[in-house]
Amino acid sequence: MATSRNFGEFAQRMVILADTVKGNSEKTVRRAALAADQTIVTLTPVDLGRAKANWIVTVGKPNTGTVESPGAGAAESQALAQGRGVIAGYKLGAGGIFITNNLPYIKRLNDGYSRKRPEGMLDGAIQAALQQFRKARLFNGF
Repeated sequence: MATSRNFGEFAQRMVILADTVKGNSEKTVRRAALAADQTIVTLTPVDLGRAKANWIVTVGKPNTGTVESPGAGAAESQALAQGRGVIAGYKLGAGGIFITNNLPYIKRLNDGYSRKRPEGMLDGAIQAALQQFRKARLFNGF
């Protein structure tokens, strides 16, 4: 009798642990995506704002289009707000989070084409995301 009760308690604790890990995993993925999005958007050089405005966040599949810029002054806030909105609703199992920019010249900007920003925007975003994963504590709260 005591053995079956112990297994029942163990099973309940494992369910709670699984829920904790799942919730903390979702939070970690969201934090990493937010860090990457914020970094890539803020590091993108601005002329008319089109490059900043075209960092589009999606879940499940990458964006394939482009958007018009609201102007150099509003492009960053628009892109960041769009990303935050999508990332906030992310759930495990929904597919990957994609941060895309389909402008034909985005690679040149990343390679340092603009005098306003050195090369490596994407590297900075990747490093920001990795830092969030390194700080993750999946078992916190258990």
